Amino acid sequence: MSEEYFIKQIKLSHIPCIADPNKIRFIAYFENDVSEILPYLNAIVKGGIYNPNGPTLTIKKEGRLITIHPDRIAAGKIIDENDAKEVIEWIKGLINYCYHNKNKIEPSFESREKLTALDIYKLLPGTNCKKCGELICMAFAVKLSNEETNIMRCSELFSGKYTEKREALINILKSAGYKVPSAFVED
Repeated sequence: MSEEYFIKQIKLSHIPCIADPNKIRFIAYFENDVSEILPYLNAIVKGGIYNPNGPTLTIKKEGRLITIHPDRIAAGKIIDENDAKEVIEWIKGLINYCYHNKNKIEPSFESREKLTALDIYKLLPGTNCKKCGELICMAFAVKLSNEETNIMRCSELFSGKYTEKREALINILKSAGYKVPSAFVED
């Protein structure tokens, strides 16, 4: 096996991204199979969704879903070709880092599930107070599940009445790899 993983081909799709029709999708093919590196990537990338049966690893970065397959990377919500190249270089850097540091990284075969809006909604106050800027709590839950908003926007959750729900929600967000305010992250 080579010492580096390289991209051999990029296919930019001029078909609009399903999630955002103003953006595009791409697929980039590896020269070598990266299957053996996926558990190492899973160990270092927070919030990735690893599917050992694929095998695939799906990562969310800046609102984009990026899926790494053994032979390719697929991503959506890409602005243009330069943006695609930046995402590819970032992934390539992660893969090569893992390859060169395999002896220092404990591979993770853990398969995480993406949080759904319903998982989050169940732990919100359910008051539909609109203080977060959304009309109903379910709309806030959808945005939070897609990492389009921050948990701190729900001021009701941080009132004294919802301590248990707040702690439970912060814990599931952390365990799923979502960003939570630094005040709730233990060193």
